[in-house]
Amino acid sequence: MCDLATVGLVMSLASTVVGGIAQQQQASAQARAAQQAADYNSQVAANEAETQRNLAMSEMQKGAEERNRLLRAGAAHQGEMASGLGAAGFTLDQGTNLSLLGQSAEEIQQDASITSQNAAMNAWSHLAGATRAGNEGAFANYQGQLAASQKSSPLALAGTVLGGIGQGLTGYYKIKNTSVP
Repeated sequence: MCDLATVGLVMSLASTVVGGIAQQQQASAQARAAQQAADYNSQVAANEAETQRNLAMSEMQKGAEERNRLLRAGAAHQGEMASGLGAAGFTLDQGTNLSLLGQSAEEIQQDASITSQNAAMNAWSHLAGATRAGNEGAFANYQGQLAASQKSSPLALAGTVLGGIGQGLTGYYKIKNTSVP
C-alpha cells in the first residue's frame, strides 16, 4: 500500500505533466490563430494593392480618353472658327485671325496637357496606395512568421515537467523526513 507522501508525489507529477501539455497546446493554438490572422491580413492587403493598381490604370486610361476627346473637340472648334471667319470674308493666313486660331490651338493643347497631368496625379495617388497596401501585406507576413516561431517548444514542456518533478520530490522528502514511524 502507498503512503500519503507517495500519493502526493504522484499527484504533483501528474498535475505538472498535464499542465505542461495544456500550456504547450494553448501556445500552439495561439500561434496557429495568429498565423491565420496574419495570412488573412496579408491577403486583404494584396487584394487592396491589386485594386489600387487597377484604379491607377483606369485613371490613366480615362485621362487619355478625356485628352483625346478634348483634342477632337478642339480641332472641330478650330475648323468651325476657321470656316466662320472664311465665310465672313476674312483671310486666315496672317494678322489677327491667324493669331486667334493660334491662341485657340494653344489653349486646346494646354487643356489637354492639364487633363493628362491630372490623370497622372490621380494614378500616382492610387499607386502610392498600392505601395502602402503592399507594405501592410509584408508586415502581416512578418507577423505570421513571428507567430509561427513562438510556438511552445518540447524543451519548454520538458522544463515544466522537470521543475514539477523537482518540487514533488522536495515535498516528498520533506514529508518522509518529518513523518513519525
